[in-house]
Amino acid sequence: MHAKTFIYPIVIKESYLDTFGHVNNATYLTLYEEARWDFITNNDFGLHVIQKLGLGPTILEINLKFLREIRLRDKITIETKVKSYEGKTGIIEQKMLRDTDICSQAEFLIGLFDLKKRKLIAPTKEWLKAVGVEE
Repeated sequence: MHAKTFIYPIVIKESYLDTFGHVNNATYLTLYEEARWDFITNNDFGLHVIQKLGLGPTILEINLKFLREIRLRDKITIETKVKSYEGKTGIIEQKMLRDTDICSQAEFLIGLFDLKKRKLIAPTKEWLKAVGVEE
């Protein structure tokens, strides 16, 4: 399996900070999610498609590491790539980088969820394209 890497640049704003002056731990998940929505939407699998098809991404497990502080007005790049996709689940790896320093990294166990049947299904061709999997 070969997968594309998606790049999402962001500047850290005041609303992302906690009382210590660095990015709040819960905000990391919000920023990672924002980056994921950006690339699937740009790959023709945005919210309107999800609502039309009744199929959408779901997160089953998260492993999140905080490696370096991220502070106000830091310019961050979020890199996202599917590491693997076997059966009904895949692993997405995301990293927050400031220049070349990895400030945070996360792995998400994901699946494609059928909203009508309320269960995971095997990934469709459209979904694999949306997450950058090239076979």
